[in-house]
Amino acid sequence: MDPADERPSVSESSPYAPYPDDRSERQSRWRIVFGSLSLVVGVMGLCMQGIAAAMVAFGDRASAASGFTVPSPPPTVLWLTVVQFGLLTVLGVMLIVGAAMLLRRDPRGRALILSWVVARLLLVVLGLGAAVLTLKPQVEWQIEIVASVREQMRKDPAIREDQLPPIPDRAEAETQALRGIGIASIFFATWPFVMAIVLTRPFVKAEVDSWRRPANSPL
Repeated sequence: MDPADERPSVSESSPYAPYPDDRSERQSRWRIVFGSLSLVVGVMGLCMQGIAAAMVAFGDRASAASGFTVPSPPPTVLWLTVVQFGLLTVLGVMLIVGAAMLLRRDPRGRALILSWVVARLLLVVLGLGAAVLTLKPQVEWQIEIVASVREQMRKDPAIREDQLPPIPDRAEAETQALRGIGIASIFFATWPFVMAIVLTRPFVKAEVDSWRRPANSPL
C-alpha cells in the first residue's frame, strides 16, 4: 500500500479546515422563502383591500347601525376606491398565482411576478397622484363626519361639551393625510422592489431556467 494513502485528509488533520461549500443549497432556498412570503403578502393584501373598500362603501350603514348617521363619501372618493379595489384584486391574484408557481418550480412564476412588480409599482405611482388630487374632498369628508357625529352626540344630555370630538383643523388634516400617503406609498412599493432584486439575481435566473414546466400545470 502506498504510504501516501495512509495520510489523513486535510479535514481530518486540521480542525480548522473549511467545511464543504453549500452555497448552491443555500441559494436554492430563495424559492421557499420569497415564494412563501409573496403568497402571504398577496393574501393579506387582498384581505386589507377588501376591508378598506367595505369601510368606504358601507361605512355609513355601519355607523347608522351604531346609532350615528354620517355623510356618504364624495363620488370621486367612491369611484377611486372602486377602481383601486378592482385593479389591486387582479394584481393580488397575480402575486398569489406567481408565488404558488415558484413554490412548484414552475418557471412561469418568475415571469408572472416580474409582471406584477412592474404593474404594482406603476399603480403605486398612479395611486399617489390620485390620492393627492382627491386630497381635499377626502379631508372635507372626514371633517363632515366629525361635525355630524358632534351634532348627534350633543343631543345626548349625558355628554358634556368638552367630551365631544374636536373638529380637525383643515390644514393640519391635509398635512397628516399627505404624510400618510407618502408612508403608504413607500410601504406598498417595498415588496415589489424586493422581489425585483431577488428575481433578477443571476443565480436565481439560472435556477429558474433549469426548472421543467410541470406537465399537469393548470395554467
